[in-house]
Amino acid sequence: AALLPAACVGAGSADFGLFRSWLVERGASFAAKLEVGEDVVTGLRGLLLQEEVANGKTLFELPSNLVLSTDAVRQQGVAWQQLGSCSGGGDGGGSGTCAAASGGGSAEILSPTHTAFALFLLEQRAPGAPWQPWVASLPEAFQGFPILYGEEDLKGLQASPLRKVVELDQDAVSKDFALAAGARGNLSLEEFRWARTAVKSRVFGLKSLSGGGLEEEVIAMIPLADFVNHPPDGVVEANVEPAYDAKTGSFRFSAVRDMKRGEGLYWDYGFKSNRNSLLRYGFVSQRRVPLTDMPLFFKLTDFPGAAGTAQSLKLKWIEKAKQDGLLAAEDDGTVFHELSLSLTSHTSAKLLGHARFMVLQPKNATVLEEMCPATFCTPVSLANERAALKHLAELLEALTASYGTTVAEDAKLMEESPKEGAVWQTLVVRYGEKQVLRGFGRLLGAMDPLFDLSPWALAGAVAEHWNNSASDIHRYVQETVTLVVEAEGLKWAKRKTREGRAKAA
Repeated sequence: AALLPAACVGAGSADFGLFRSWLVERGASFAAKLEVGEDVVTGLRGLLLQEEVANGKTLFELPSNLVLSTDAVRQQGVAWQQLGSCSGGGDGGGSGTCAAASGGGSAEILSPTHTAFALFLLEQRAPGAPWQPWVASLPEAFQGFPILYGEEDLKGLQASPLRKVVELDQDAVSKDFALAAGARGNLSLEEFRWARTAVKSRVFGLKSLSGGGLEEEVIAMIPLADFVNHPPDGVVEANVEPAYDAKTGSFRFSAVRDMKRGEGLYWDYGFKSNRNSLLRYGFVSQRRVPLTDMPLFFKLTDFPGAAGTAQSLKLKWIEKAKQDGLLAAEDDGTVFHELSLSLTSHTSAKLLGHARFMVLQPKNATVLEEMCPATFCTPVSLANERAALKHLAELLEALTASYGTTVAEDAKLMEESPKEGAVWQTLVVRYGEKQVLRGFGRLLGAMDPLFDLSPWALAGAVAEHWNNSASDIHRYVQETVTLVVEAEGLKWAKRKTREGRAKAA
């Protein structure tokens, strides 16, 4: 599902009666009167109630034959079948890639699931096609999606690592188009981008909606369900929620509170990151700036310190990890990470692992084998942990300084700028990123003095200031910092014992 400004809605959506009749003929049931129109409260085009509805009531339900899964479009899509064999869905539909013939050679579809859906939508545009009434209701054009950004739009991201993500996404779409065009004659890049944007903004992941009924993810497009919008910040709140029945294959939307006639249907899509909501749905949320996370790129091979045996050992270890398929890195050593105000999550563990690796001074390969599997080091020592955090802080400081505006300048722009379009979207994204970068730097600065404490003094500091077990950062101090400080204290005690024995002898 995606936000649908009135200007983005195709002509076919005006005749909701025909679309609804098509749905009913295929087994859809409506327990509430609904129409498509513009919500006067939000200005968004979507489903509007034509009667009062009580909390808990199912508004509409769609049978399994209207839940269009990845397998279904691959089986029914003519162009997709012409592309070749598929072994999985690299963009959320499974694991693996798809091979496609092109000009006598072969190449991989980079986003097989989304490409299969996109080609299917384009085929179903034809008059008389089985799914044509639904496809005709989709927007004729999309606005605000990074996949459609031009150079001027991208400039709004300034030094944001998200720019690289967008450019990689755009390049992947262009490469998939080059393969798809060979299977569908007269296909233009503009048409393919339209279809890929429609898919990306409207697919559902059914596992989280199945109440535990699905063990594996199922990606699907669902007519009518994709008309339900996300509630805009501070304007309306969510009033419906979806559910998927894994036993029957049916899909429904139900009210989560009493609703009045004329209300639009809104479901909170559940995103936490403006990066993800922008890339997938084409909008950002100022309210969720505090929840921002961001991509982070850096060269793993940029080791601090002078070249020597340690660097040579680490470069060989990187090459081995790449050859073994355990490390994704570009030719120049660039790696990708996720950055948020976290130090104990799975993604932050990988980031810290690489920071430890970069500052590590191994004397032999055995140290790397024991402490740094696939270049991701576990806590090594107090000195290494402290140096790793310091190096990470330096990386983030350099990135922060490379943006074209400050946090304060962006805050002022957010008060003055129209809250729409790429200018607004990129402004909100980069403002949130700078907040994360600044907050992360402050956290690292606040933790650094802890490494100077004795185990007993650290225990007191934890009890007084770092005692919230629900806090990710506090847990890092309680667990990792405590671990390396206690290990250092034990080493110190053993050393003093040896010195004492030597003097006594």
